[in-house]
Amino acid sequence: MFDGARADTIQSERASVLDILDAIMPPDQGRRVLSWRVEAKMAQAALLTRATFGSDIRIQRRAQTLAARNVEACRALLLG
Repeated sequence: MFDGARADTIQSERASVLDILDAIMPPDQGRRVLSWRVEAKMAQAALLTRATFGSDIRIQRRAQTLAARNVEACRALLLG
């Protein structure tokens, strides 16, 4: 989020995933897909908040693991 080179990589990966999504999305489903994207973004933000500010170390670790899995699932869609 704050690391320059890493943030650039993540931004590039995000743009690539969105390009894939745009390519496979049926033309009449834009609103639905946007809603899914917003929900996913909110869920990921909640995990990252718990991972950073959680009061219990077990909750923090679990949130970190789940957030990382979400990112890796998106990365798995990319070539190379």
